[in-house]
Amino acid sequence: MQAHAPIDSEGRDLQVGDWVRVIAAPLSIRGMPEESLEAFSKAVGHTFQIEEFDEIGCLHLDMYPKISSDSIYIEPYCVSRFRRYKKLSNAFLKKQAVLNFAQEPVFEMRFEIIAHYNVDLESLGLYIISEGTTEDTMGGFACWPKERKILGSVKIDAEDPNAISILKRIKEMLENCSEIEEVTVSGIQLIGKP
Repeated sequence: MQAHAPIDSEGRDLQVGDWVRVIAAPLSIRGMPEESLEAFSKAVGHTFQIEEFDEIGCLHLDMYPKISSDSIYIEPYCVSRFRRYKKLSNAFLKKQAVLNFAQEPVFEMRFEIIAHYNVDLESLGLYIISEGTTEDTMGGFACWPKERKILGSVKIDAEDPNAISILKRIKEMLENCSEIEEVTVSGIQLIGKP
C-alpha cells in the first residue's frame, strides 16, 4: 500500500496547518455506511485546516465546530490548498501539541482482505482487531460490502515485549482464516514517537 504524495488537486504541496477546500469526495466512499457518505457530502465546498497526515498520506480534517462533530480522512487529490499562513495560530499550535503528545509509540500492521461470499464483514473486522486475540490490541477497519473488502490495521503498544510476536500470530491467523478469500498484509511498522 503506497502513501499518497502531499500534493493537492492543482499540484501544490500540502503541509500540516494549511487551509484546504474539499472539492470532491473520494471514489472509495462508494459502499461505505450512510454516516460516512453524509460526513463527506457535508465537507465538500468547505475549508478546513489540515490537522495531520496519516500513514498512507490522507489528510485529517476536523469539521468541529464549523459543520459537525465529524472528522474525516481524505485523499490529498480531493482538496485544493486555500491558504497558507506564515505563522500558525496559538490555538492550532496548542491543538497540535495535544495531538503529538497523545501519540504513544505502537507497532502497526495493515491488512487488505477480500472475504468469501456470505461472510459478515463487520464481525470479521471486529474479530481481527480485537476478539481474534486475548492481547491488548487496537485498530480500525472499513468495509466495502459490494467488493467484499475490508481495509484496516491492528496496533499494539510498542512497550509490550511481545508486541511483534502477537502481530505475527495475527498475520498467520489472517493467512489461514477460512472466511478469507484473499489477504494482503503489510510489514510491521513502528508508529508514533519512540
